[in-house]
Amino acid sequence: KVAYDETWALGDDLAILWFPNLAVSNQSPAASEAYGFYRNTSFSGGGDVWELPEDGTLLHSLKFFTEGDNPLVESSDVPAILAAAGLGVGESAGSPTAPTTVATNEDNPGTIAFEWEGASAPAGAYRIERKLAGGLDWIVLGTVEAGETSFDDPTVGRGKDYEYRLVAINGFDSVASSEASIQSLRSSLANIATRGVLKSGAEALILGFVIKGAGPIDILATAKGPELANVGITNFALDPTIALFPFGATAPDVENDDWGNTQLTEINDFVGRSFATDFTDQASKDAALAFSPEGTQLFTATVNDSGNADGVGLVEVFDATGTSRNGVAPNDAQNRLVNVATRGYVGTGDEVLIAGFIVDGQVDSKLLLRGLGPSIAGLTGLTVEDPTITLFRTDFTQPGFPQIEVATNDNWEDDVSKIDEIIAISGQVGAAVLDSGSKDSIVLIDAVPGLYSFVMSGVSDGTGIGLVEVFLAD
Repeated sequence: KVAYDETWALGDDLAILWFPNLAVSNQSPAASEAYGFYRNTSFSGGGDVWELPEDGTLLHSLKFFTEGDNPLVESSDVPAILAAAGLGVGESAGSPTAPTTVATNEDNPGTIAFEWEGASAPAGAYRIERKLAGGLDWIVLGTVEAGETSFDDPTVGRGKDYEYRLVAINGFDSVASSEASIQSLRSSLANIATRGVLKSGAEALILGFVIKGAGPIDILATAKGPELANVGITNFALDPTIALFPFGATAPDVENDDWGNTQLTEINDFVGRSFATDFTDQASKDAALAFSPEGTQLFTATVNDSGNADGVGLVEVFDATGTSRNGVAPNDAQNRLVNVATRGYVGTGDEVLIAGFIVDGQVDSKLLLRGLGPSIAGLTGLTVEDPTITLFRTDFTQPGFPQIEVATNDNWEDDVSKIDEIIAISGQVGAAVLDSGSKDSIVLIDAVPGLYSFVMSGVSDGTGIGLVEVFLAD
């Protein structure tokens, strides 16, 4: 035998230990065919731990014996997984068996539990794999010892359709289970509300929203002025009106001046099935609409004050179909709100533009929030030159339900670490990517379920037209 160094010469003897022990008639294992163990070894005798190879990968381990007369493997060098089973090299541990049942659940929101019964893998292990429904590529999530019956997957996305399977494997064979399917939990936007000054013309308060899905959805839209006196607003709009336009339409589908004059039964029903608060006076000058669109659509709601008082108004859109208020889980809703935007006047004091929304569900939601001024300068009148937005969440665990600041942003590129993700999410939700260097504001956040508001104001008390947007990114 010759030492492992550069003095090797042609004709020197080399003892080679070959894993796996393939038969002469089968030296090229096919995909999904198990064929043994491998290990990378160094010339000094050390090396990596023994591993199970991936299906379809042709890997062999070569070991050089530099001294001694016996080139055969010693018992101390038998893979531990075989030694534990009392097996020697070349002895079969028996074939693994697939589980009789597989199941998934997300009882712990954000983590999918994959469970199985009846599997076996003599002298082997279980490999857990996952793929998106309809996809082709299985990814390996992890490996557990034979005898385990469950695996937790905390890496799931929101509202994704997944398939899981278990592969029982040892050095002699492998077998995959049937697939278990599950849709991971998601949350939804239960409403969107914007408070601002109800002006006319280019400064009118305009709210746009997108519903996405295949089925119907009940929507309640309100425009409140006099009702705001109940929360301490004194300069409220005297007589707000609301008109609803489908995308591209020049005439409204529905409109309302005083809410108690029409659709009284429908409005009260939708209020009871949503997170809306009851109107305190049926004879009030507040406005409301109840309607039930179907499929993916975009709408625009224009809100004015027929009293021309330039008072503060509140425009709201509520989902009255798929919320926890009426016992419907977000995953079961056929349609939902995915984007809302409001254009209005950004003033100072009580006249700043304030948007609010409710994240409804059991898991957090990725939200893209934008406060735009400079980027819409060519689309409307005098815009706020340097907007800033601040996001608050209501803490219902504290006395008085205080507003806790969650995030704030002045210029959208301030946080360099988030620029790439903001650009990617913007493309995903259909939002135009902002120009580099613009003074528009963006907050990207994983929002836990709860009640939120975000304030758009101008730096140094700047005023003008602004656009606030909320995009649901999952």
